[in-house]
Amino acid sequence: MASYMDLKSRIDQGDVIVLDGAIGTELQAMGVPMDPASWCGPGNYTHPATVRQMHERYIKAGADIITTNTFNTLRPALEASGYSELVREVNVRAVDAAVDARARAAADRPVYIAGSISCRIPIRDRRTGTLLGGTGYGYGASLSTAELRAYAEEQANILAESGVDLFLIENLWADNESRAIAAEAAKATGLPVWVAFTASVAADGQAVRMSFGDDRDYSTGIGMPLWTESWRPVDDEKSLAEGINEIASVGPDVLGVFHSRIDETSAALQVMLDEWSGPVVVYPDAGREDYLATWQDRSLTNEATAHELTREALTWVEMGAQIIGTCCGFGHDYTRALRGALPSGTRSPRKAA
Repeated sequence: MASYMDLKSRIDQGDVIVLDGAIGTELQAMGVPMDPASWCGPGNYTHPATVRQMHERYIKAGADIITTNTFNTLRPALEASGYSELVREVNVRAVDAAVDARARAAADRPVYIAGSISCRIPIRDRRTGTLLGGTGYGYGASLSTAELRAYAEEQANILAESGVDLFLIENLWADNESRAIAAEAAKATGLPVWVAFTASVAADGQAVRMSFGDDRDYSTGIGMPLWTESWRPVDDEKSLAEGINEIASVGPDVLGVFHSRIDETSAALQVMLDEWSGPVVVYPDAGREDYLATWQDRSLTNEATAHELTREALTWVEMGAQIIGTCCGFGHDYTRALRGALPSGTRSPRKAA
């Protein structure tokens, strides 16, 4: 049975570790409909066999770590989707699917399960308390610190009890407080915590900052501004370096860059390496814009080919990243390409905390 201590030992000795790829868009491509508020989360309840098969694809493609389909299964997102009475069930089924996939597909090879926690949640109308809208324009900052902390603790405890090996905090955009809240909730379970940042290069071409939602041209769609006076304040001009140092104080085991364009990931990775002395994970996105569509448009192609991705990934390993994967839009075929192209190890491993 794989254990996190084995994974830590591999990282400490310099092994290059392959993380899986897109979860939501892979399920979308497999025919699981996306929900406007909780995206791929309800699939754990409505399409559990497909979720399991998705994980099996990544294991067979060579992934060392698979990520639970819990990116957007915090209570408020599921509440907005009509699953408020099934929060535990949806999250438990997500872990069960990953555990079953590992048992079926991993054979004698160790595979580790990362429990994903994120803050991509709907907007709560301050007048009525109703949750409005969906993942295309919901931000953790629409909830109070206390409310978000309670939701993060609930999910972290469910995932830990269900059997994840580590946590992957995947909070998006510039709301670093929600990133810290989720990391603290995960850390309180006693399990290892990895935290990733979405980053972009500023208009001046020099500064690297934590991305803000308008970088991706998301709009409310319901006539509400993205930010209102009732929301927690968010510094959308905060640099990535500042964000890294804030999260480092929480005591994570691994930090990294995710859901960022390939051409901006290298700049963000250099900042990460300058500010953080521990192991680094990198998993960019494919630049797709149909993440939230009910069905995936198969006529749309990714910005980067598998060859282009692996070429950049080799550079990231040379720079110092040791855990490489992908996210939105990059499916299991890209994972297979990474497995075949990446070296088995690095000469200068960064020691895990």
